[in-house]
Amino acid sequence: MRKLALISFLLSTSFCAQALEKIQVRFATDANYYPFEFLTEDKKIAGFDIDIAMAICGEMNMSCSFEHHRFDGLLLTLPFGRYDAVIAALDITSERLEKVDFSDSYYKVPPVFVSKNPLQTAFSLSGKLIGVQANTSNQNYLIKLAPEDSYIVPYFSSKAALLALQREKIDAVFADFEVVNDFLSKQDGQQSPLVISRTESVFVEQFSKGYGIAVKKGNDDLRLRLNEGLKLIVENGTYKQIYDQYFPQK
Repeated sequence: MRKLALISFLLSTSFCAQALEKIQVRFATDANYYPFEFLTEDKKIAGFDIDIAMAICGEMNMSCSFEHHRFDGLLLTLPFGRYDAVIAALDITSERLEKVDFSDSYYKVPPVFVSKNPLQTAFSLSGKLIGVQANTSNQNYLIKLAPEDSYIVPYFSSKAALLALQREKIDAVFADFEVVNDFLSKQDGQQSPLVISRTESVFVEQFSKGYGIAVKKGNDDLRLRLNEGLKLIVENGTYKQIYDQYFPQK
């Protein structure tokens, strides 16, 4: 408690980054989710999430490293101390909060449906095949709220689901907007056009609080540093620079 009180005091001062002791932070991620995290040609982990984390680390006197790990086992690495934090486009959901703690959200945009024909409403999908990335909050959302007579088809990645949609193996895909937008921007124009149907903000209001950085339950030291670092990069404009780099306004 004394340590937590000291950290809270330091974070309330303008010299917090200099006053805090330097620490090593090992991040786990799944580098298969462009543009949030991916591998460059020289096999380095990069992406929006990585740049945000690095900016936070720079503000809060943390030396940070990143390693690739399978998505479905990411959160399991935290209780055993294999990694200190996970950043991987993770929605902050009530189910995940039972297992880990999260930083404040650094990204809040509802996912979207995409199909070859416009959907009349967010869930006019009765009797249809809906593709989604497996083991994600998007899949859990569909399981709870999609029409009972629809069919949820899990894929290894959102890209795989979108390719299946182009080949007309399924009727729609439910995925994060920026992932869909990036996929569509790279199409050659010879494919049948895909149409985005935005979901209501209910997704981030009732189901997810946006993307957050996960830490081990009770690791308030690191969680507070992450929150303060995020606050600082928003205030000094670094967050906007990174956001505009990956998601330029069209």
